[in-house]
Amino acid sequence: MKKTFLNGILIVAVAILISSCNNAPKKDQVIDSDKHEAKTEIKKDCDHIHWSHHGEEEGPENWKNLCDGFISCGGEAQSPINIITRNTTSENNLTAFEFNYTSSKVDIINNGHTVQFNTSGENAVIINDKEYKLLQFHYHTHSEHTIDGNYYPIEVHFVHKHSDEDYAVLGVMFEEGEENELFSKYLDHFPTTKGDFASEDMIELKGLFPSDLSYYYYSGSLTTPPCSEVVNWYVLKSPLKASKEQIEKFAQILHDNYRPVMPLNNREVLSYN
Repeated sequence: MKKTFLNGILIVAVAILISSCNNAPKKDQVIDSDKHEAKTEIKKDCDHIHWSHHGEEEGPENWKNLCDGFISCGGEAQSPINIITRNTTSENNLTAFEFNYTSSKVDIINNGHTVQFNTSGENAVIINDKEYKLLQFHYHTHSEHTIDGNYYPIEVHFVHKHSDEDYAVLGVMFEEGEENELFSKYLDHFPTTKGDFASEDMIELKGLFPSDLSYYYYSGSLTTPPCSEVVNWYVLKSPLKASKEQIEKFAQILHDNYRPVMPLNNREVLSYN
């Protein structure tokens, strides 16, 4: 009987040992877990991500979810905004633009999101004692920024760079009126789909601005992915003019390529006259 009792204890002990081994983490399971953690750390490549100004999946509301590099599109200092003029603050520390512009060859590209003029030569603007080099200017229909809730039919952005973390974008609105000289020369050459147009013609860049250079200033972001919050925005108060026919043709090419206005989120909008 004693032998039977001892055999019973031995059987129970072996069963417990087997059960413990079965429940212990297996080497392969640990490796799989590590692989899973490593996979979650890999960032999505944004180079081939398609985004659009339209639709739910690829449109502005979902840009922040398309890839890790677009996460700033859900940030707190995004552009464009609605500028409420009565809530702006006059700021004596702001300065007038000091343009060091010459002229540029004509190089027009439709990149699928906008029509853009790439500029040549050394062109820059000095703002508050800091120099920003002009990279390009491009168009949106209708405007991205609104003034007291009102859209303009076209907005042009002159993109300047001081460093990777410091851009200055000058935004100029268009309203309906007389024909725009630049559009009269080149609107028929704007690529209606992806493509480009170049000529040896020269553009006097300073002539592309209104005579009154009063502006609104705020700190914001790029208005297209990756929406980096590195932009000093200067939205000019005085619009340029374009004819009804020019505005309509622009709209047919650009297909409402504007981002909806974003929350101000306690940012201050300054006014300079």
